[in-house]
Amino acid sequence: MKRETKRPGDAAGDPFDEFVSARYQALLRGAFLITGDVHDATDLLHDALARVYAKRAAIRDPGATEGYVRRTMIRTHVSRWRRTRREVLTAALPDGPAAQEAERDEQLAAALGALPRRQRAAVVLRYYLDLPVAQVAEELGCSVPTAKTHLARGIRALRQELEPVEELVGRER
Repeated sequence: MKRETKRPGDAAGDPFDEFVSARYQALLRGAFLITGDVHDATDLLHDALARVYAKRAAIRDPGATEGYVRRTMIRTHVSRWRRTRREVLTAALPDGPAAQEAERDEQLAAALGALPRRQRAAVVLRYYLDLPVAQVAEELGCSVPTAKTHLARGIRALRQELEPVEELVGRER
């Protein structure tokens, strides 16, 4: 008779499995905004989830798991970014309203990608993941004034880069 061995993640109702099921899409969107590429975002999220899963026993507050995953994603991305930089090629977009929206999304992703890594992380954490500035500072491992500086510089750069897009959007209406 074959004996089955139970692993920690096999138990029904495992809190980490429930967390991943509930927050996967939101974390993936955040990873996409950090990396600018769907495949890199998926790899980044999976690496972060694997690392947090391995250390989940050390997490005292189960409600803090998402913060650990976000911080792990940022640190992993920064480590990868330091090792290598590469360009991402995109295919031509079709014409039409959906294409215009896709083009604006692509321009936003490109503008985010042009920001320095800490400014990009700060903007994504604050305005996409809707974290308070104090938590952004905590996630980045810096002081609140430094986080505010990263946010202000990142938003200023995005406004300068995306201003022509906003002018076009205003004329379409």
